[in-house]
Formats: sequence, C-alpha cells, structure tokens
Amino acid sequence: MRRLLIFAVLLIAAVAECSAQQRIDELLNREIDGGTTVLKMAVKRDPVTGEIIKRVKEFTTTSNRQLAKEFVEAFESERDGVDGWEENRSAGVVQITAVWTNPKRIYTMTMAGSTLSVFTQTIYREDGKKTSK
Repeated sequence: MRRLLIFAVLLIAAVAECSAQQRIDELLNREIDGGTTVLKMAVKRDPVTGEIIKRVKEFTTTSNRQLAKEFVEAFESERDGVDGWEENRSAGVVQITAVWTNPKRIYTMTMAGSTLSVFTQTIYREDGKKTSK
C-alpha cells in the first residue's frame, strides 16, 4: 500500500511538471495555426548531430483585446508552477516573464495598447555542451 501511495504521488508530480506552460503553448499554437498573427520562429541545431539546442518563437498581434486577456490569464494561471516570475504593470503596459529551469524556458508577454507580443525561448542544451547518451 505504501509503495502504491508513493507511486501515485510521483505520478501526480510528473503530470504537474508536464503541464507547466501548457495553457500558454495551447494559446500560441491555436493562434499560429489560425494564421491571423505575425510569427517569427528560429531553431538552432547542433551542426554534428542535428539535435535541437534552442527554439525561439515571437508572436505579435494587434487590436485583439480578447486574445490579450486570454494570454494574461494563461500566464497568471502558470504563476505557481514557475521557477522565476517577473511582472511589470504601468501606464497601460503589462509585461510578464515566466521562467522554468528544466528544460530552460523563458516566456515573456508584453501588452501595450492594442499590441500583444509573446516571446518564447526554450533552451534544451547550452551551447558548447554535449548531451550524454
């Protein structure tokens, strides 16, 4: 019984970790697939192995207050599960940065007037470091 309880707790912890930033990613993917936004994306790969080292996405849209509200709510819903959080609100500008450490993910949302920008960076491996297999 005790082993079953330990297993259940570990399973719940793993699922909670997997769902970190999930709501933000779902919103991003929905908007990217919809094609109504400006998106810039870059992927850096290891030249030898082809393994992805870093992925960067930058998403911008204007005049969509409902979408901006959804992103603010998505970021705020992730607040308890992040490893780092910075929030600035002043004169009609909202900027929130959320950081997770494994893998390292930095998500920044900026809402200024009618413009919403979301910048995501996922670092799977620091440059110059080899992964062990």
